[in-house]
Amino acid sequence: MAKVKRPLTAFLVLLVCQGCANTPSRQAAAVKEVDARAVANCALISTIHGKSLLGGAASTSAANAVVDVKEQAAGLGANAIVMQRVDNGDMYTPASATAKAYKCN
Repeated sequence: MAKVKRPLTAFLVLLVCQGCANTPSRQAAAVKEVDARAVANCALISTIHGKSLLGGAASTSAANAVVDVKEQAAGLGANAIVMQRVDNGDMYTPASATAKAYKCN
């Protein structure tokens, strides 16, 4: 019976968390999403590709992909991003996001 409970429990946790949005770290929360005009005098650091870990509800999955982009940007020392593309994914395909990360004074 214990062998059946573990996979069932793992499946239920994944099912419930499909609707869970990732909470960004304090550093990632400080990264601002801006438009291209706002970074005209900023230094481009990198183009970043983020993704959600799971498929699921499109809006939640896309939000998780954006959080992933912000986490990566913060790790590179960026304080602003300009989103290039967000793909919502679907129930079976995780969402993805692409942004340019900038360091602004």
